[in-house]
Amino acid sequence: MPLYALRVSLSHLSFRIPELLSISQLFGFEIKFVSSDKFRSVLVVELEKDEHVERILDRGMMVMSAIKLYASGGSYEELHADLRAHKEYLEPHMDQSWKITFESINHNVTEKRQRETIDTFEWTGLRGPIRLKNPEVEFVIYEDYTFLTEGTHDRDFRLRRDGNFDRVYFGSRIGFGRARPLLNTHSVKTRAYYGNTSMDAEMGFIMTSQTLAAPGKIIYDPFVGTGSLLYAAAHWGAYVIGSDIDGRQIRGKAKGKETVPGVFRAAEQYGVSNQFLDCLVYDVTQSPLRRGGWIDAIITDPPYGVRAGAKRTGKGKSHKKPLLEEPHLLPDGTYSHTREDYVPPFRPYELTNLMLDLILLARYLLVPKGRLVFFLPTVTEEYEAIDIPVVEGMRELKVGEGSVENFGKWGRRLITMEKTATDDGPPPTFEDHPDYADFEKSQERAPGHYQFRDRYFESFKPRVGKVADEVREESEASSASQGPA
Repeated sequence: MPLYALRVSLSHLSFRIPELLSISQLFGFEIKFVSSDKFRSVLVVELEKDEHVERILDRGMMVMSAIKLYASGGSYEELHADLRAHKEYLEPHMDQSWKITFESINHNVTEKRQRETIDTFEWTGLRGPIRLKNPEVEFVIYEDYTFLTEGTHDRDFRLRRDGNFDRVYFGSRIGFGRARPLLNTHSVKTRAYYGNTSMDAEMGFIMTSQTLAAPGKIIYDPFVGTGSLLYAAAHWGAYVIGSDIDGRQIRGKAKGKETVPGVFRAAEQYGVSNQFLDCLVYDVTQSPLRRGGWIDAIITDPPYGVRAGAKRTGKGKSHKKPLLEEPHLLPDGTYSHTREDYVPPFRPYELTNLMLDLILLARYLLVPKGRLVFFLPTVTEEYEAIDIPVVEGMRELKVGEGSVENFGKWGRRLITMEKTATDDGPPPTFEDHPDYADFEKSQERAPGHYQFRDRYFESFKPRVGKVADEVREESEASSASQGPA
């Protein structure tokens, strides 16, 4: 199969391969990764035809441009030798109008060296006229340099670095990324409605690619907030529905019957209001959805307590008064829960419970082969693959170590799961799952995301109890092995 070189953004490195795999699955073609280093700015892939590259340019949020690869090398001597060995690639273009575009990646090349480099391709003997505007074929040179954060503003350093690239690629232009401009049109800064927990546009579209969003599909966000993820899904033609326990996140500050909720104002701004089925206000643990097996994908960024903690209805253990089983009748003859100013009791929703409930909910609501996509915050040093609960009928889709945004002591992992079961299964009960005390009693390790909010505000100090004992025992054993000073 032909080789293609994709110029890819250096942001979110661990997300690029899963995005490309999702695009290939969505459009039904095979993609093979040829590059030995999959985290550089140029990614070489093997595809059956140009049409598949066009689909990647349509949907790839991190793909900036693509060329059909004719030759490559660690130097221009190697590149020209490779191109001479495959001169048949040039035969269809010998009599076409052409131009050569020089693109240096992570470095600025002097115009003089650009001209000198282009002149080295004179041996190809192209017979067609040179046309700088609208040529029939555009040849492209990619010079891929290592990304540096220091010294790039020093003129002498840049001159010394010029030409010391890691690899150079030559081919014909297929096109530019057509999804990339969505970063500007969907920027949170220019959005009609957003909040302090709104997902940035790039990550929203990256997450959406994992859902295989397409026209006619139904995608649900059970923690919709200000709707950031739904705008991306709706852009690709999917019908979307959201819910949240706090209606203020959906509506915004404006009040009145004539007021358009903030989420719908932003949807209208992006021209996707017809794709919004609705946004509902309810506790997901008391969901009014009475039937399973009808949602194509669930996408969400659950609240984990850094900016807003997860809540569910009910009274916590600290409340002395038991929760009433019957509606409370007020002196004026009305029930308390029917008043406009009624605020139901809330209690914290521990992240370990939330995550398992979310997977069980997906097992029930998703169609076969439907996907669940969500972010899971974890303490970096404590995360293990076994932290993802095993639920019958659901399996995790992961490439290598997975996709993760690393913030130092903590990070958030993009978890993608697929429903393998063919039946709906029982609806989730949303019962509380084992707390930390039970973890210690059973001698099991607590997941890396357990009590994440408390750990975050404590600067991720070592856990008390069993984990701390293990750390102390390891320290004592190490000291004993070293002997007296």
